[in-house]
Amino acid sequence: MQYVLKVLIDLEARDDVLARQAAASLVSEHLGKLPGVRELVLNSRTDHKSIRLNPDGSFDGTWNKGGAR
Repeated sequence: MQYVLKVLIDLEARDDVLARQAAASLVSEHLGKLPGVRELVLNSRTDHKSIRLNPDGSFDGTWNKGGAR
């Protein structure tokens, strides 16, 4: 059986690019040496959107917009 560990960390950034860079930096500096790190999900609670990132900060898709809660 395989499990996924989800760690939620608040990041401050002025825009989407800075937020992606901050997330990638955090992972590469602190979690990049852990085996099994394969993706990040950057989530914005203020405008209900998220994006899946690779640990290096690159991404293949676009922002997913969620509904208002």
